[in-house]
This record gives sequence, C-alpha cells and structure tokens, in this order.
Amino acid sequence: GTLSGISRYIPEFERRSFGLTEPGKEQTRTNERLDMIVRKPIVGDQNFVPLGVVSKEYTLVPHSVILRTAAKAIEAADLNPSEVKAELSITEYGERMALSLYLPDEFSFDPGDGHALSLRLECFNSVDGSTRFRALMGWFRFVCSNGLIIGVTHSDIRRRHIGNFRLSNIRSVLRSGIENSENEKKNFEKWQKIEVKSGRIAQ
Repeated sequence: GTLSGISRYIPEFERRSFGLTEPGKEQTRTNERLDMIVRKPIVGDQNFVPLGVVSKEYTLVPHSVILRTAAKAIEAADLNPSEVKAELSITEYGERMALSLYLPDEFSFDPGDGHALSLRLECFNSVDGSTRFRALMGWFRFVCSNGLIIGVTHSDIRRRHIGNFRLSNIRSVLRSGIENSENEKKNFEKWQKIEVKSGRIAQ
C-alpha cells in the first residue's frame, strides 16, 4: 500500500524491567542487568506480549520510527510519498520487520521484456535484538510467478542496536542510490546493444 496506509499494521513496543510474575506470592526481584521488550496491544489482540530480553545498553528502535524516518528521506529526496509503493513483511508478534519502498516508475528500467528493474529502498529491523538494523538500495525484479526476486545492491548499511544509533543513514542510502541509478541505467542501455552469440558462452 501507501506509506501512510501501511503504518497501521506496525505495532508499538515498550521496554520494561525484567522480572517474574508472583503467582504464589514468592519473593522475587528484577534483573538489574537486563530488560524486557514488550509488544503493546493491537487491533484483534488486546494483550501485552513479551518478545525478548535485552541488555541495558540495547537501543530500542521501534519499526514505526524506521517507517517515519524512511518517509522523511523520501520527502527530502523531492519524491512524492503518494507515488511510492510500500510493502511490509512482519513476524507474528512483530519482533522483526522488512520494509520495501518502491520508487516511482520514472526510476525503473525496462530491459525490453516487460519485466522492469525496480529501484527500491529496503529496511530491515528487529526490536528484540535478533537482527541488526539494515538499510540498502538497489535494483530488484521478479523473475518467476513463484515470487523469486533477483537484485543488485549498491548502497548498504548495517547497525547494531547499541550506543549512538543514527537513523539519518537511511537518507544517505536513498540519496546515493538515486544518484547512482542514472549511471546504472546508461550501463544497462549499453549492455542491451551488445550481442552475445551462443558460441561465445562457455559451458
């Protein structure tokens, strides 16, 4: 869907002290070195759900912040957000997210077979520490009806969720990706004009 429309499918999270419930009134105390990440209630499930245990140094970066930062990067690149198609993949409880932002058709390249190469920004994030944050920019295209995708990445960052975690890197990934895309289109056009006969293809 759209950037604004897809936001309602992203849950919110909070950080809590890591401790035990007290069903039998046993004496317990919280772990002073660890915290717990909890998913807040969502439509259809009004429960708080624990997702994982993290260190005190862990930086919680909610998926909604990733989406808002990516949207700001789109606007900073002078792109119309309403022309950007968004695709969201998220785990059952929301601990991991993959966000794909397809740039407008003017940034695509059709190699002549009707299956265009799409320029898109990809963001991967977790709130439970299971994966690093990652933002990458590249060309992708579907190659079969089963959903197989091939791609070439040319701008990529990975960050652990600790210390000085800067989401402004998303903007630099998008900017460099757009800047490089014009030169890459010229290369694609040049490659198209090169005939490769079957006799020159090695086994």
